[in-house]
Amino acid sequence: MDDKKYEKWVVLGGIVFVVLAVIGAFMAGSPPKVSDPDGKIIKFTKDNQDALRCAAYLAGLSMVVFLFFLGAVGSRLRRAGTGSGRLAATAVMGGVALAAIAGASNGISAYGALHPGESALTYRLTTVLFGFVAFAAVVFTEATSIVIVRTKFLPAWLGWFGGLVALLWLVGAAAVSTENDTIFTVGFVAFLAWALWIIALSVTLFRTTDSAPAA
Repeated sequence: MDDKKYEKWVVLGGIVFVVLAVIGAFMAGSPPKVSDPDGKIIKFTKDNQDALRCAAYLAGLSMVVFLFFLGAVGSRLRRAGTGSGRLAATAVMGGVALAAIAGASNGISAYGALHPGESALTYRLTTVLFGFVAFAAVVFTEATSIVIVRTKFLPAWLGWFGGLVALLWLVGAAAVSTENDTIFTVGFVAFLAWALWIIALSVTLFRTTDSAPAA
């Protein structure tokens, strides 16, 4: 399989990533609030320990798929048009940072699932790290969206939608400095909106003919 055919199919990895991430996010049911007492968080972990362990593994798998997807997206962005190379590199760096921070967050969450008695602390730590995931998601999403709007190698609405999602992520990133439940909710909404954007990006890239030579 040549590079262009490989990329054409790997961009669909964005859909696989979203499926794995969403299943993992909802597998244990509705999570407790950050402001809930330690006892409630520990009870939630104990009651859903097996589901949380499985979710941790699915989160790891989703990161593997995301990184392959990211490589293909980066190549398409670089070939999108004149001047897109720097933004493509920025998008890739943002995606790599996102995967790295999410991996650290998922590792802490997995530890909490294995040791429920310490899960109140690990739960709050993962919430803070989720805020830093949001910052990285802003970079990846916004840089990708700017390339789309500037070059029009994909429909412009996808770029504008991505810009709105990046703004949502920016608000959700406030989780690094507060345990306000509303901010937590905004971050979760940003994740769901981003998941829809990733699916749209995957499908649109798959359906768009790339006439440029493969990088």
